[in-house]
Amino acid sequence: MKPPTKDAITKALNILLESIQEENKRAFASRSVDTPPLLENIDEFLMSPGYQFSCTYPLDSIPFKQLATNAKALGLAKSYLNKEADDLISRIQHYRNLAAPIHRLPEEILVMILEFFAAGRTVHGMLQLLRIGRLWYRAIVSSPQLWTRLDSALPPKIARLVVERSKDLPILSFDWNTANGQDHCQEKRKEILEIALQNSTRFTLMTFQVSSDDPLEIRPLLEAPTPMLETLTVEVDKGTVDRGAGFEGFIISDGVPLKHLVLHDISLNFDSPRLSSLITLSLYRSAVPTSLPNLLQVLSATQRLEELTLGENGQWIGESVAPGPQLTLGHLKELKIEDITNHYCATLLSSICTPICSRVYVRDSRQSDGTDPLDPLIWQPGNTQTATLLGLGQQSDTRVLGISITAMYGVIIIHVREQGGSDGRFFSFTRLQPWELLKLLGHFLNDIPFGPPVDLTISGGMALGNSFDLAPWGSLLKSLGLSNPTACVRVLEQLAQRTAVFSGSERGTNPTQVEDWVCPNLQYITLYKMDIESQRESLLSLVRKRWSGTESGVAPANLPSEFEIICPRSVYKELRELELEVQKVVPSPIKTALDTAGAFELVLTHVFAATGSARALNAGFTN
Repeated sequence: MKPPTKDAITKALNILLESIQEENKRAFASRSVDTPPLLENIDEFLMSPGYQFSCTYPLDSIPFKQLATNAKALGLAKSYLNKEADDLISRIQHYRNLAAPIHRLPEEILVMILEFFAAGRTVHGMLQLLRIGRLWYRAIVSSPQLWTRLDSALPPKIARLVVERSKDLPILSFDWNTANGQDHCQEKRKEILEIALQNSTRFTLMTFQVSSDDPLEIRPLLEAPTPMLETLTVEVDKGTVDRGAGFEGFIISDGVPLKHLVLHDISLNFDSPRLSSLITLSLYRSAVPTSLPNLLQVLSATQRLEELTLGENGQWIGESVAPGPQLTLGHLKELKIEDITNHYCATLLSSICTPICSRVYVRDSRQSDGTDPLDPLIWQPGNTQTATLLGLGQQSDTRVLGISITAMYGVIIIHVREQGGSDGRFFSFTRLQPWELLKLLGHFLNDIPFGPPVDLTISGGMALGNSFDLAPWGSLLKSLGLSNPTACVRVLEQLAQRTAVFSGSERGTNPTQVEDWVCPNLQYITLYKMDIESQRESLLSLVRKRWSGTESGVAPANLPSEFEIICPRSVYKELRELELEVQKVVPSPIKTALDTAGAFELVLTHVFAATGSARALNAGFTN
């Protein structure tokens, strides 16, 4: 941009002086002047009464001395020109913005878009949108439905403005967060709390995250009239020493039935008619009733409950109680129970029936050396309640394709695979010695008509591996993986045996039994770190008896699709010799590999096809 000429600056000064005169409403006498006034200070002339600067003087005709003394007037002129330029640019920008498609939207359409934006957000975002333009400002300010959210982070003045602009509409959410060091200004909290108390009858959702320093200040609001409240969430900071102090049995006031309730480390008086239509109920830590009958009473009163979550994080609660009467939760679709200890979880599972529940997450962290006293009750053959939780009930909408069971380091994990790729059923039970529970699981699943195939994995880290028993799994076992050395010995022995099994999938009072190989449908076998030296003869005997029939004298079992043995690199020679011995007996699908034990890749793979011909694949070492 070229610099302005002296004439342009002179004209600007003239405009400035005339505007000053007009603003001050001075009646100056006009006079024609051919030469500029010869004053020592030009400010005296500009402000002298009786003079009106009605003509323009060339800038170069003013003596230098007079210009130097008029720096203040020049500064004012520059500020004025800058302001005029900014206003002009703003007007140009405004007209250009009006041409954008968003500004051609009808105001009611823009408000609908802003309502979608405001859903789930605090009012802070709406305050930022006020700066976009005049159209947006007018649409936001004049729309009460966009001012229906309050939170404790707002300054009290803004909170009152939100309440005022929301008119008489319900306040869709109130969020109070003083946890993690937020909003420590006590006076500010008191003002926000007072505003909330004055408008509690308009709240439809309230969320509280409370620190351990001020757990009592929100109790008046929790028990205030909330006739429109449908969703309530209260979480006390987990760092609180005396959990739930001051909250014991707080009472919800009368109003419409709640739909969603979440309580964390805070107890509630559940004797309220507002809990009769809950859709979701989530209770954590001290919020879980210590009396299971009390919880069952609450659940029995909820006719529409669809989601139930109980989480205690390993704290001990309640007393050992006997299973209660069966309670059917006909609408429950999701069940999550995590770390509820001291028989609470097992008793609850044996006391409820969930015919259409499709998402189940159960994590039982009770430390038990053997079988928990309630395990035989939960996994008793014919227990329809447990079968329903596994998706094996008659009313289940999806078909179970298989069940994966893993026992490792004292934890038994159950995953249920359903048609459509769903993986919504998960169970975890802590048992230091899982063998008895595995036996119960085998008997339970084997009793279900047309039960799904089972993939079973036994990892290391557990003693008494010789207690593992394949017999309960019967014809359901499809895949078996073992990395427990003592369990490997037991498996090699049992797979070489025959036992009485049900004929087909018949179940009833007089089932037909025939003699067959243990786990006749076993298709995949993987043995990790098998002791080749001590188990060599057991493996060869298994191959001769089960798949060749040379020692048993009966029809051999069906060859598995894959039998894989993985051993350390140090036994490479012994593994290769064993492979050749097996090949002499039967063209089995045995696949041997070396455990790489570090950065090395798989070093040896030999596969013998079930058709009888042998072929070697990928022999050699690879770093």
